[in-house]
Amino acid sequence: MQINLNTIILTTLCLILSACSDSKTQNPEVTAPKPKAKTPSQIAPTFTTVSHTQKTKKTPQIGTYEATMQNPALGRTQPLHLKLQEGNLFTAYPNHEPNNKTRGNWKVEGNFLICTGTTEHTKQIMKLTIDSTSMELISIRQKVNGKETEMFLKQFIPTGSKNLTFTRKPNP
Repeated sequence: MQINLNTIILTTLCLILSACSDSKTQNPEVTAPKPKAKTPSQIAPTFTTVSHTQKTKKTPQIGTYEATMQNPALGRTQPLHLKLQEGNLFTAYPNHEPNNKTRGNWKVEGNFLICTGTTEHTKQIMKLTIDSTSMELISIRQKVNGKETEMFLKQFIPTGSKNLTFTRKPNP
């Protein structure tokens, strides 16, 4: 039997490569290749259950607020009251109309707090738009007999003020 030099070289080379590959798997310093990033369809969904016994988070807007407004008819300033309640209910009224409160629902849309309701006595539909961060009154819209108009806020801003801003009153 004749052994070819090429066969010996090839066999030796295979043994060397085999020994090198064995030492790599036994060497703890060698790092494994990084796994490929998974696509969204390969990621298993995670489900979270909420216990009914957990308390719901209190909405930061809930509370009683007051702004100082100019009453053009009386020629003096007066409080404008706003109460945001659980269940997204609100009540708002100027001090001179405690028997004609606007009652309705409030919601947050983007950066705005929107309060939409009906006055008790005059049955006007009112919509107050308030900046939800600064609590600055942005606009008041009213709908009377099917006609919607925007009220001019400038007439309600007290002399020396730049706007009408609601401030939170302490809880009783």
